[in-house]
Amino acid sequence: MMASGQGGAPAGAGRDKDVGEGGRDKGSSGPGVREQAGRGAAGTASAKDARQAGHRLGTMKTKHGRLTGEALRQRAILASLASHPRPADRTRPATAKAISGGDKTGAQWKNMYSGVFNDIEGSLVPQGLIEEEGRLPYTRGPKAVQKEGIPYYRLTRLGRLACLSLDEVPDRTALIGGLAEDSDSKSERRALGAMAAIARFSPEFVRMLLGSQARAYSEGRAESLLPTRAAAGKEGGHPEDGLARITVGFVDGLAGLPERERESVMEFLRGIA
Repeated sequence: MMASGQGGAPAGAGRDKDVGEGGRDKGSSGPGVREQAGRGAAGTASAKDARQAGHRLGTMKTKHGRLTGEALRQRAILASLASHPRPADRTRPATAKAISGGDKTGAQWKNMYSGVFNDIEGSLVPQGLIEEEGRLPYTRGPKAVQKEGIPYYRLTRLGRLACLSLDEVPDRTALIGGLAEDSDSKSERRALGAMAAIARFSPEFVRMLLGSQARAYSEGRAESLLPTRAAAGKEGGHPEDGLARITVGFVDGLAGLPERERESVMEFLRGIA
């Protein structure tokens, strides 16, 4: 993958918005504000975010019951940032290359770049899902770009929580562990620990639960991206309490069955899975 400080500038680099006054990104706040937006027990969105097209998270936007192309691209951006530890792999050009299907030299990633730029600066940063972590030296292109460098990004805490619900993120267990270590909330650490344990034997259940929770949070029906008691919706009850009740009832009932009946139930379920 081409490092951002090496090779040619992407199409449109000369008009890159990251060379604003004082070298800051136009249309984005300073690091302190961005960090605050993505931290907290589970990261709450502002009222303005909640009003935008009825979604707090652009990654959950749908049309006719299906995720929009913009939502899919934003999910791919978050997954790419979650999967690449090197700063050079977390610039906008590198991210565009990573999600363009492996076409690192042709026109495909350059066409993808404008969408990635707009998603990062116009949606993911303002929503508090990612933030600029630093800048890498750039040796080509306009002098202003060379002087200020090219930004690379990292997930905020809110962004890492959002990634837990994405199918596109390959290592959900590592994310859960890192979030638990960083958390100051006892209830959040318990929830993350429980999900880490469940993920070892039923990752599909964790994905389903967190995906439903992310939709509830995005639509303003929950106050957190994690299914904890503290995340109960504004209407009183947890947005996923139905799923939780069914699961608890099933697990308790299965554990209480005689061994022969329990094996019969498991054989039946395996046969239809």
